[in-house]
Amino acid sequence: MNIRRVKRADIEDKKWNGCIHYASNGNPYGYTWHLDAVSEAWEGLVEGDYESVFPLIWNEKLKIAKQLYQPFFSQQLGIYSINLLSQKRIENFLQAIPSEYKYIAINVNHKNKIPENAGFEVVEHPNYTLRMMDGYEMIYQHYSSNLRRSLKRARKYKMTLTSSIKPEKLVELYRTYQGPKIPELDDAAYHAAHRVIYNALHRGMGFLSAIMNEQNTVMAAGFFLVSKNRVVNLIHTTTPEGREKRAMHALLDATIQQNAGKPIIFDFEGSSIPGVAKFYESFGAMNQPYYSIKKNDLPFFVKWFKK
Repeated sequence: MNIRRVKRADIEDKKWNGCIHYASNGNPYGYTWHLDAVSEAWEGLVEGDYESVFPLIWNEKLKIAKQLYQPFFSQQLGIYSINLLSQKRIENFLQAIPSEYKYIAINVNHKNKIPENAGFEVVEHPNYTLRMMDGYEMIYQHYSSNLRRSLKRARKYKMTLTSSIKPEKLVELYRTYQGPKIPELDDAAYHAAHRVIYNALHRGMGFLSAIMNEQNTVMAAGFFLVSKNRVVNLIHTTTPEGREKRAMHALLDATIQQNAGKPIIFDFEGSSIPGVAKFYESFGAMNQPYYSIKKNDLPFFVKWFKK
């Protein structure tokens, strides 16, 4: 199996993106433009003529060594392939990770089953997805009774669904209402959010949507990333008024209605938070887990500090 390391400048974008598009486990996080938007530096492991690819996003924040990390707004990456993702293929890719990366903490996609003897600490994370092929009426039948009541409550208010919201407004609201819950988010992360949204819109691979009140004030808003067979609930936020009036329930329901009957998957993106997971499950979504993998080969005198 010919796996080689390719620097970002030498990656053939068309071939790389072709692999992501045709891979059975392809998702929008793996495209070169998305990787460029969410990271400052990355390279790739490539099998053959881009039959399989594995992005490696890195930095030198540890000072004494390079590390592989998972960037914001990119839930899961890992190995993508147009071939069978056998245990042998996965093992060979993991062994091909350059030894200069002394600390690895990344998320890999649902088809990357990590061999037990690979030397990684592996943790499974929930990710809720909903198949849209059946059409809205069938999907609605699987909504929970609590969700139906919330949607009925939301309909009592005069809400308007619109796509006329600017990326800057969405990110501003996200920073205001979601940011305090995620202290790791810094200015660089919010700049990355802008880059992802604008790059996706430019390529026709995403859309903005919002729920407004009678005064045309945003109560809930989201950006949805789109690939060939997946719509990802990438960035979303709700105001206090929106929570009270169940505006996010209405926004997600409206987005599902718009995409129902298509051969795609609606990806809620998480979550490990029980309340959020229950909310996503209320739409009839099923868990399609992904995995975080970690390895610490740092020198013994710093290993303890970076667990």
